[in-house]
Amino acid sequence: MEKHSAPQRTRTQHSPKKPTAATRVLGVVSVLAIAAGTLGVGVYLKRDSQAWQRILGTEPVIEVIPEPGDELGPILDSVTLTNDSLGTSASGKLAQLYSSTQTMLTKHVRLLTPEYFAPVIEEENESGTASAQPVTPLSAASAKELANQLATSGVGLVQASVEAPGQRSRSESSTGFELILQARTLLQAAGGTKAQIDALPTPKLAKISPTDLPDLVLAQCPLEPGTDSPVPETPELGNSTEPTMPDSGIVLGQLADAAYRLGYAYNVAESRTSGSLRNTAGERSDDLVALGTNIETQFSGVGECVPLREPAYTLPQDAAANPMDAARSGEEQLALLLRDAAATQQGEVRAELLQHAWDQALYTRLVTGKIPAFTD
Repeated sequence: MEKHSAPQRTRTQHSPKKPTAATRVLGVVSVLAIAAGTLGVGVYLKRDSQAWQRILGTEPVIEVIPEPGDELGPILDSVTLTNDSLGTSASGKLAQLYSSTQTMLTKHVRLLTPEYFAPVIEEENESGTASAQPVTPLSAASAKELANQLATSGVGLVQASVEAPGQRSRSESSTGFELILQARTLLQAAGGTKAQIDALPTPKLAKISPTDLPDLVLAQCPLEPGTDSPVPETPELGNSTEPTMPDSGIVLGQLADAAYRLGYAYNVAESRTSGSLRNTAGERSDDLVALGTNIETQFSGVGECVPLREPAYTLPQDAAANPMDAARSGEEQLALLLRDAAATQQGEVRAELLQHAWDQALYTRLVTGKIPAFTD
C-alpha cells in the first residue's frame, strides 16, 4: 500500500503588532503614577525634615519681634564711631553733647539690653576683612538726625512702659524721658529753631491738668513725715519682671510730701521776690500744694492715715540769698517721684502719672537747664 506523507502546513510569519497611541499613553501614565507614588511616600516619610519643609514651603517662619530699646545699640555704635573719628581736636558744644550722648546711651543699653555688649565673633567676608560701619561726620545736619532718632526711640520706650511690669516700666520710662530731653538739648545746640524742637516726638499718653490725678491704687497709709523709705535703685539689668517696687502707699506718700515741701519753698520765694518772679513763685506754690492735697485726700479711703502736710519745712542753705533757685532745686526730685508712682499703678492711671512725670521733667529742664537723672 502506497504510503503518502501528510501534507506539511506552511507557517505564515506575522510581524509583531505596533503599540497604538493609547497603549503608549497608558504606559507613560503608569510610569508617572508609580514615580509619583514613590515620591509621595518619600516626601511623607521625610515631611518633618528641614530640607523638605523648605521645599514645600511649610517651614515655620520665626518672626523676631523687636523689644523696646533694641535700636539703642546701633545708635550707640554710630555715635561712638563719630566720637572716635573726632580725636582730641574736637571742641565746642556739639562735640561735648555727642560725648555725653555716648555716655548716656552706654548706660541705657546696659540697663535695657545688656546682652548687646556680649562678645561677638565677626564673620569675615570673601576678601578676608570684616565690613566696617560707615562713620557719620559730626555736623549740624547729622546732629539733627540723631536728635530725631533719640526722641523717637524715647517715645517708644515710654509708651512701652505703660504695659510693662513695675520695675521694667520704671527702667523703660526713665530711659525714654532722658533720651527725649537729650534730643531737645542736642537739636538746640545744632541750631534747631523752637518750632523744630517742639516738633520732636514727645509722649502723648493722656490729657491731664497740672494738679488733678486719677483715682489711685493705695495699698497702705504713707509713712509719717520725716521717715525715710529708700526707693529701690534701678538695677544694672533692667529686665526684671518681679514687682520689686515698694507699696504704692509709701511712694505716693513721698510724692505728696515732696509736693508740699516744694510748695512751701516757692511760698517763701514769693515773699522774698517781686514782680514777675513773685507771681511765678505764687502760682507754682498753689499748684504744688493742690497736687499734694489731691494725693493726700485719696488716702482717706485707706484708713486712719497720718496727715502729711506740715506747718513748715527746712529750706536749702542758699534760700535766703537765692530763693527762686533754692525752690527750683526741688523740681527734679518731684519728676523722679512721679515716675516711681507711675510704676506702682497700671493701665490708664499709670499712663496719666507718666504724662505728669514727662511734663514735670520738661518743666525741670526749662527752669534749671538740667535733665533729671532718671537712671542714676
